[in-house]
Amino acid sequence: MATVTFDSATRFYPGGEKPAVDRLDLEIADGEFLVLVGPSGCGKSTSLRMLAGLEDVDGGRIRIGDRDVTDVPSKDRDIAMVFQNYALYPHMTVAENMGFA
Repeated sequence: MATVTFDSATRFYPGGEKPAVDRLDLEIADGEFLVLVGPSGCGKSTSLRMLAGLEDVDGGRIRIGDRDVTDVPSKDRDIAMVFQNYALYPHMTVAENMGFA
């Protein structure tokens, strides 16, 4: 594991009047457990998608450890995401759901 740092990370969606994520400054220490909570549309998923490289970062930087991954392709970040909706495959265990893809 490594420290994850959002340094004024910003994301604008095309046609949007306001940023989806506006100058997020956050440091998550190595081994720390963090939960993002907030209303729909507040930027939780967009922030995680930026970390994983699935969304562009329009301003600021994102680092994993000492490595700036802001412009690193998602396949080279060694990040995985598990979605909250467990009802997609309710008959499978967690391991089976993870291994399904």
